[in-house]
Amino acid sequence: MRAISQARGALNALAALLPDTAERVQGADTQSVPLSELRIGDIVLVRPGARVPADGTVVEGAADVDESMITGESNTVPKVQASKVIAGTVVSGGSLRVRIAAIGDQTVLSGIMRLVAAAQASGSRAQALADRAAAILFYVAVGLGAMTFAYWWWSGDQEHALMRTATVLVIACPHALGLAIPLVIAISTSLGAQTGSW
Repeated sequence: MRAISQARGALNALAALLPDTAERVQGADTQSVPLSELRIGDIVLVRPGARVPADGTVVEGAADVDESMITGESNTVPKVQASKVIAGTVVSGGSLRVRIAAIGDQTVLSGIMRLVAAAQASGSRAQALADRAAAILFYVAVGLGAMTFAYWWWSGDQEHALMRTATVLVIACPHALGLAIPLVIAISTSLGAQTGSW
């Protein structure tokens, strides 16, 4: 449960990469607006240290952009006029004016979030096979536990019958098999969401 919770936390961390507002350029002035009010074709000003609010193309300015959340690379990428920028990346060493090309669900970041959510929700063939095997092993474990209890009870060792039955049930328990594959999926998607490399 902790690993699954961390995977969901990584998905929430991706969503937190977007800023709450953007500075939309209107003539010579800028106006701070929520991201929901941005439209394709709008020009936004992204100051040093700020996150790019949506996917777009640089129309003015030059700066280095930290794209590690997408590429996994720690080195910044220089952006000049006509360079493409991605929502959630961080501008440093200059400011950029960006013409918005994609908003909301159309952005690269939203696509990554959909892939992570789909990977977490998907059930592979191996997982289905493990679930079936775990269901069969459950009945095998219960049957072996009952046989163990009956054998030791009727052999006159009633004192240890319950202890030996519990030992058999714990050793033959199929829960590890049933949890292994979903846990691997949760951990791998969590690590992928945290390190980027998309």
